[in-house]
Amino acid sequence: MANLQTIQKIGPILDLFTAECPEWGVREVAASVGIPRSSAHSVMASLVDTGLLQCRTRGRYRIGWRVVELSEALRGTVDVRSCATPFLDRLVEGYGETTHLAVMERGRVLYVDKLLGTHNISVQGAKVGSRLEAHSTAVGKVLLAQLEEGELDRMIGAGPLRRLSPTTITDPVSLRAILRQVGGVGYAVDLGETIAEVYCVAAPVRDELGSVVAALSVSVPSTRFRSRRAELTRAVVDTARAVSRSLVDADPRPTGVVTVARSAS
Repeated sequence: MANLQTIQKIGPILDLFTAECPEWGVREVAASVGIPRSSAHSVMASLVDTGLLQCRTRGRYRIGWRVVELSEALRGTVDVRSCATPFLDRLVEGYGETTHLAVMERGRVLYVDKLLGTHNISVQGAKVGSRLEAHSTAVGKVLLAQLEEGELDRMIGAGPLRRLSPTTITDPVSLRAILRQVGGVGYAVDLGETIAEVYCVAAPVRDELGSVVAALSVSVPSTRFRSRRAELTRAVVDTARAVSRSLVDADPRPTGVVTVARSAS
């Protein structure tokens, strides 16, 4: 049990290390995560041993170089980001809007790629590596819509959801109704629900089994979105389908194993 408890503390501790706050001390980590100082020190020492953290002078910690090795290992595999990049490029070239690629990571949306729009007035969008609430984002709704009931219950619960803007959907019952619609039409929208005046439309990326593994979106100023909503929706859905096909084609299957890919809809 002690080992399991230690593992459960690793994620929240690593989450603290960001571009804005790259360096932490044991006391700060313990206070932020809500664990005893001795526990924080023990976990961080283990992370140093594995290379995921490095201990600098005066007991300050930063992300370790082992992360670079893991990143290179990921690059060596077929992953959704590498498959999606050329299609995101084309989406920006064709429509000039900021695009995002996101996955679900421990209950929140993790942004794994972003390309800035080319219009004079463009949405800056979420930073790569940042995590946002799932219920208020278009990509988050796409990812939530594919969850089993039990997992969805755990994710959104029964109480009010966090409000990020005047139009954020905070009622879990209303959100569930919207997620059912998302599953039916094959795309989701965010109408200023995370940031007022920023609208988004997102569609699912599926693997060879038809499972949703990511979502891609465009983020648009609200005034421009209203006049181009249908056009942008078609473009995002078509791009997501193209990425899904690329992901399936790139997936290395063992010889003699036949996998039937479902239609991405």
